[in-house]
Amino acid sequence: MKTTNPNYFFLLLLLFPNFLLANAGSPMIWFSFLHLIWINFIIGTFESKFLLEKFNIPNRKWLIVAANYTSMFLGYYFIAPHFSFENGYPDFWGMKSRVGEYELGGFFIGFLCSFVATLIIEFPFYWLSLKTKQQGWRLLKPFFLVNLLTNCIMLLIYFAIVAFSAKWS
Repeated sequence: MKTTNPNYFFLLLLLFPNFLLANAGSPMIWFSFLHLIWINFIIGTFESKFLLEKFNIPNRKWLIVAANYTSMFLGYYFIAPHFSFENGYPDFWGMKSRVGEYELGGFFIGFLCSFVATLIIEFPFYWLSLKTKQQGWRLLKPFFLVNLLTNCIMLLIYFAIVAFSAKWS
């Protein structure tokens, strides 16, 4: 008697809701919850370690992690949807859009405004996290580079989530 591969069964369970259109929320919403709960810790740990290794800047990891939680919560749940709405697209999270109706213009505007807000929100946390205070470009360069890197990675992930069911507007 031949047994079936259990991986096919789990794949079917994962895809089955897509065929039935039985989705409770958009992929953007669900991924943002994962981002808020777990991924921020990973990002903050990475940023702290990156600052130490690449720039030799001793810091308090818990403040870098706290900065990520704070900026993500404010940026993605308030700032990005607000600026997306102000620029003509009220459904940043894709809760009301059908496949092919999600507008990438509103997504990118919201994400860009969220990135700028992230820099403003996270900077005080970053400055307080430094065990030895830096001056000038030595202070700003690592902060900008680390934030740019992590935000670009998150932009690509969120873009991948919405790109196949979206349109440019």
